[in-house]
Amino acid sequence: RPDVRVGLLVYTALMRQYGLLFLMLGLPVVIYLLYVNTAENRYQSLPIYGPRKVLLTAVADGKTHPDDTLYFVLPGVKEWTKGSGNPVHILHLVRNDGPVHRLALRSKQAARVRDVFRSNPLVHQFCLGVNDGAVKDLDSAVLFADMQPLERILDSASKAELWRELRVFTPDWQQMFRQIPQEDLTLLVDRQGRVRGFYRGVLKDQTDRLMEDTRTLIAEYANTPNKRRRRV
Repeated sequence: RPDVRVGLLVYTALMRQYGLLFLMLGLPVVIYLLYVNTAENRYQSLPIYGPRKVLLTAVADGKTHPDDTLYFVLPGVKEWTKGSGNPVHILHLVRNDGPVHRLALRSKQAARVRDVFRSNPLVHQFCLGVNDGAVKDLDSAVLFADMQPLERILDSASKAELWRELRVFTPDWQQMFRQIPQEDLTLLVDRQGRVRGFYRGVLKDQTDRLMEDTRTLIAEYANTPNKRRRRV
């Protein structure tokens, strides 16, 4: 039929003229969809620290399901970032009356984190003082420019409770850093209040690792449970 022949000729001409363009535009989309479909189920999430309780449903057919494990949760974390749906908490433990040069280093590393995640509303930095003394010989506005003091959010009883609960992580962080005091630590805490990482807050390479783990945690949020298969 003439109309069919004309249609085929037009289709052939269009494919010759625009086929490469369609291929260039469509191929990245196909690659991305394949990546999402295959890579999300191979996702390696960050470890979860602290004591845990394995539920009776955690083992079935000889396979262990991490989703059926209860992990230790820090108290009151949801009060830190009210209104933020999926926050990433970076908690700097500091000694307010500690050496000035160490406080300055903590402030410098916190500023690096701020600069990297400046445009990301999920990332929040906090500091928790090991004592109630004033910051020694250092402008508190400088130290707290990039870390919000939890003393402004928590009352004294809640602060004392948080410090008590942090002690349960001592075996975890001492395996990594045997010779440092607790107030040199920086913690990565997820939206549920679970601790996902420990870092020495005065060291550049440790801050680099903190920022990389922060990106990993954000990616973990995007890999939502309803899309994720249970992993062994």
